[in-house]
Amino acid sequence: MKFNIQAIKSNSRKVYDILLRYTRCTFGELENLCNLASTDLCMALLQLLREKKIEQVSENQGVYYRLAVITA
Repeated sequence: MKFNIQAIKSNSRKVYDILLRYTRCTFGELENLCNLASTDLCMALLQLLREKKIEQVSENQGVYYRLAVITA
């Protein structure tokens, strides 16, 4: 399977922009807010996780995505 890197980067920017406005989001919330198919959202999230721009956090009520906490 060949991936379109430009599309992944564009979608990851869309996800990042949404997370700038919200404290945290579930996968389903991001899917609706970004209007992305689940595969496209997965690829965008993986790209952001690889770049260490976001974090995946597991809490009692589920898994959330949020902007990465920068530590000095």
